[in-house]
Amino acid sequence: MCDKNAAMDELFKHKLLTLRAPLAPKTFAEALIRESFFSSHSVRPETVKPRGFTEKQQVIESLERFAKEKTEESKEPVIRFDRGEIHLKADPVWDSVALPSDKTALLASLSLEKESLEILFRDKTPGKIRVMFVTENLRSWEEVKPELKGGMIDELLVGFPAKTAEFFERMILAMKLVPAEVMVYPIEDKAGTDLSSEVVKIALYLGAELVVTLGAKATQKILKSNDRLTVIHGQFFERKVEGAGSLQIVPLFHPSILETNLNMKKTAWADMQKIMKHLKKIP
Repeated sequence: MCDKNAAMDELFKHKLLTLRAPLAPKTFAEALIRESFFSSHSVRPETVKPRGFTEKQQVIESLERFAKEKTEESKEPVIRFDRGEIHLKADPVWDSVALPSDKTALLASLSLEKESLEILFRDKTPGKIRVMFVTENLRSWEEVKPELKGGMIDELLVGFPAKTAEFFERMILAMKLVPAEVMVYPIEDKAGTDLSSEVVKIALYLGAELVVTLGAKATQKILKSNDRLTVIHGQFFERKVEGAGSLQIVPLFHPSILETNLNMKKTAWADMQKIMKHLKKIP
């Protein structure tokens, strides 16, 4: 009987891994090499293995998906089986946010320097933003000002050093996003003040389809969770906001990590493709 149970466990694990294994990106070379995402390296996708991948992680993700499907079917946060039941922990909820009446009121309620806000909100229209990227840090206006070049790169320079900003711009272009569809905002100001409530306010005001958190700090604050980024990256989460709807959130690794780590780039591209598919940027 023990041998039979062990065999069944192994079969179950194998099936879960098969079901959950990500499909190999069909346009990896075209999107990333031709569009200069990996412009400084020649990378063969079949030779790059994502760091942090484990069978345990795949099984856990599969069980989470199974639990979600079961609770959606039953409309209850509980999974029942022959000898007991499992109650699922409720997702955190954001407190109510006072939505501004117009863009002027919104800008007046935010903490960043006026010059930085003017760059970040340039040509941003409610209902047009597909993705709001949440960075981990903010650079001062005095630091950013000499590096401004015009175009989308200026928005990225507010939150990233010049080299990382250029790299992240290539990532955004590889995702087939244009400047009018993208909003960028930091999770902290220069003094380390938490700006997560401002992120939520902006995302709701602009009607961002997705909030993409970059790095562990931004992810934990927006999700209100301590889950490890290595486990939850590329997954879609919903966070309700009291009396104001909800946000769809997808965590990604920070571009500064991808910039110097070839092993992470294939993982990042797979996550980016999930976002592109959600936005109907690819079939």
